[in-house]
Amino acid sequence: MRSTIQLTALALATLAACDKAYDGGGLAVDPNAPRVDITSPKLGTIAGDVKTVTVSGIAHDDTAVASVTVNGVTAQLSPAGNFTVEVPVTPGTNLLEAVATDGDGNTGKTTRAVSAGATRSLTTVIPDAIMASISAQTFDAVSRGATTYVKTANLTDMVTPHNPVLMIGGTNPDCLYGHASITGIKLGDAKIALSPMAGGLFLDADLDHPLVDMHLDYAAACINGSRDISIAATHIHVAGLIALGIGDDGKLTSAIQNPDVTITSLDLELGGIPGDVVNLIHLDTAIGPIIGWATEKFVAPVIANAIQGAADSKAQVLGQTVDIKLTPSRLDFDVTGALISMDTQLRAENDSILDGFVFTDNVMPKLTTDDGFHLAIADDAANELLTSMWSAKAFDKSFALDTGSYGEVGKLYDHVEISVAVPPFVDASGSELVLTLGDLGITFKNGDTVATKVLVNARIALKVTAGMDGKLRIDAGQPDVNVDVSDAGVSGANDLSQADFEQIVSFALSRAVSYGSGAVGAIPLPSAGGVGVTNLGIRSHAGYLMVDGNVQ
Repeated sequence: MRSTIQLTALALATLAACDKAYDGGGLAVDPNAPRVDITSPKLGTIAGDVKTVTVSGIAHDDTAVASVTVNGVTAQLSPAGNFTVEVPVTPGTNLLEAVATDGDGNTGKTTRAVSAGATRSLTTVIPDAIMASISAQTFDAVSRGATTYVKTANLTDMVTPHNPVLMIGGTNPDCLYGHASITGIKLGDAKIALSPMAGGLFLDADLDHPLVDMHLDYAAACINGSRDISIAATHIHVAGLIALGIGDDGKLTSAIQNPDVTITSLDLELGGIPGDVVNLIHLDTAIGPIIGWATEKFVAPVIANAIQGAADSKAQVLGQTVDIKLTPSRLDFDVTGALISMDTQLRAENDSILDGFVFTDNVMPKLTTDDGFHLAIADDAANELLTSMWSAKAFDKSFALDTGSYGEVGKLYDHVEISVAVPPFVDASGSELVLTLGDLGITFKNGDTVATKVLVNARIALKVTAGMDGKLRIDAGQPDVNVDVSDAGVSGANDLSQADFEQIVSFALSRAVSYGSGAVGAIPLPSAGGVGVTNLGIRSHAGYLMVDGNVQ
């Protein structure tokens, strides 16, 4: 191991794309620094449930090495430069930084990552992994998002899977029956209001110039028939409680209870249907409950997204398919808002059930519905996902550099191989949420020849960002990075010019940040219902990432 460069990235905008460069100008390997290598623990060490690890290695210099410390702990140092020291570790991925100092005060550094802590199986469901409180004011903003959604969404596709909407005469009809199915719905305009109350959300909806196309199958006097019909009105007002709960399958359920529907200027086009059938189905009175039911189906997706985000789904993350399972475990409504808790299981396909993730005991935060919204995300949920992705080799990449926008690195080398030795780890126990990326190995090649190699160890502060549609996402913030230039397996002297070194550091940092943001960005967060989010704040609380904000 040659040397470690420690730096802080200040301009993250340049790291938004995975093939953009970080400005590594001004950084260089100190030729006068002592050389220090950690020989134990080895790369990729998963130490288990321990409180300390023994760190051993060797340091040498043109003059005598005066001291070696690891994470600030002074090591026992032999005249030959061999050192050993017992270093405390905490649950998760620990970075062990060895610093050798010579008699002139020059320092050389190297870093090794080791995973420690009690583990649980990747099949574990994380209880209360995502918690949210949504105030009445926030539901008012969600209502505006629901209005936009109803006015722009394909309403027909939402209701047709539930056909038939009217069935009179039973499922095995004989000589007199009427079965109606919706074939199309259009609205001229709409306004949706949602207010929290005990049991769910009170819906108050105004629908202007609705047009409902239906297909009717019927029989009169034992003679079967069918006909397309249409129902139009000047205005429909729908009011009622949308009861929200958790079904036996663990899914969020919603249903409007006894909707009060007022229709202005109803126009039924039923020409050619026998009078006995018209009298049987009473479509003029049946259309009210049908419209009430259909309106609930229109707003249900917005409600579900605001409460639990994407439920069971799949996401593509760093080339891996991630299975996302969200199960509501608590759903409490009153006039001030809603409190929601969800269990999670976030796993990459093709991981190994033999691997386990570091699990920590978290303290559930108390959330209020006073104003805005509040989210709490357990770091255990993030770490199950990160370890699963690591197990599935999502962070291991190999690709050509001469066929892409990789800057000067693409001119220096034609191929790169990337791997991560230990699982990345998210820690929410301190004052901020931090992602540790340990021993990210980047090997640059020309043909089959290893030209140079670096090891990147990074602590990356995480943040929450919001899109214009109100969707929240965990993203990588400011990184604190160590870059070790390694001679292991390198052909030749591995001499790097200042310009070459800067390009390598730039590439390494962009990989670290893009890996971090790509991985944690897969953690699902509830949406604000299609409206803007402001005043986002982020903090940690005993193992939970806390996010506070308001909606516009």
